[in-house]
Amino acid sequence: MSDRTGGVDDKAADHGLHDLYRAYSGWLTARLRRRFGDDTEDLVQEAWIRAAPYSRKGLIEHPKALLLKIVDNLVIDRARRKGPVSLASGDRLNPDPMVDPASQIDTVLLKQIILTMPPRLRDVFVLSRFAHLEYQEIGERLNIPVTTVQWRMAKALEYCAAQLRL
Repeated sequence: MSDRTGGVDDKAADHGLHDLYRAYSGWLTARLRRRFGDDTEDLVQEAWIRAAPYSRKGLIEHPKALLLKIVDNLVIDRARRKGPVSLASGDRLNPDPMVDPASQIDTVLLKQIILTMPPRLRDVFVLSRFAHLEYQEIGERLNIPVTTVQWRMAKALEYCAAQLRL
C-alpha cells in the first residue's frame, strides 16, 4: 500500500494545510472578491481542496502563487465548460485600475518582466498565459515543435521566477 502523504504523516500534513489556510485564506478571499464577487466562496473552497495534495507532499514553496494559479485554472475550466460569451456593448473589458493599487503594481511588474524576457521565450509565454493557447496551437502558430514550446515555456517560467526573486 502506498503512502498517500508522500512521506509526511497525516497529522503533520493536516496541520500544514491548516497553517496555510489560517495564513492565506483571508488574503485569497479578499483578492478574489474584487474580481469574482459572488463566485468567490466557491472558488476559495475549491482552491483549498486542490491545494491539499500539495500540502500533504510538503511541496508548497510559494503558497500565494500556487493558490492564484489554482484559481486561474479553475476559472479557465469553468469558462471552457460554459463556452464563449459575447460582451454586451456596456461591458468594460478592463476593470478600473484605481480599485486596487496592489494589482496595479503587480501589473506593472509583470509587464516589465515580460518585456525584458528574450523574444522567443516571450512569444511562447504570452501565447500560453494571455491568449490561452494549448502548446500544440502555439507550436503550429510559431512553426516550432511542441517539445520546443515546452522547453521555451519552462525557461520563460524560470526567467519569471528569477526576476521575482531579485
